[in-house]
Amino acid sequence: MRQPPFEHCLDCPLIIKLMDACPLSPFWQIVQEEGLNGLTDASLLYELFMVIISLLPWIFGLILGILLLKRRDMRSLIRAGTHLCAHITCDVVKVIYFKEDRPDGSCSLKYGLPSCHSIFAGLYTSWVLIEILVIGMKLKTRHLIAVISMLIVPYSRIYLIYHTLKQCIYGWTIGFIFAVMGLTLHHQCKKRRKNKQVKVKQ
Repeated sequence: MRQPPFEHCLDCPLIIKLMDACPLSPFWQIVQEEGLNGLTDASLLYELFMVIISLLPWIFGLILGILLLKRRDMRSLIRAGTHLCAHITCDVVKVIYFKEDRPDGSCSLKYGLPSCHSIFAGLYTSWVLIEILVIGMKLKTRHLIAVISMLIVPYSRIYLIYHTLKQCIYGWTIGFIFAVMGLTLHHQCKKRRKNKQVKVKQ
């Protein structure tokens, strides 16, 4: 397995690892030395934007969990469950099957194939687009913003040197497959519930 890019990478606080924001990057160095006033370079703002985009799967995952607790309906349960199963699958196949390192320069020493962030983005985007284009759900502004944001997530992972293009493509593909399986399960559950309601009325 490759070595960390810096000697003290393994001492990095857990919260920084979760945020995927290397404190040794130019952005964080300038924030520490000059504060937010030092962020005048467009490249630094671009890096901050990429870090924020990379955090979106965590934020969207939290939103899905809140919606599940609030609505407690079958669709929310299956959708959240599908994301959870996809994430577990990602962690398992990384260690047991693929065992491919992340690109040189990455802060993380974990295996990188497939990209879990890309799995989430692929699943979320595919789920929304299938519901709109195939099932006929009405397109709303929040759907459009979410899809565009998720489309940028794999690129942010490549830009921040956490994954290669191959690892992100694998992740997106796995996410699409899980979206199809989750929506198929949802359709079958709805169909079975309708059949039960018809039998009760008869």
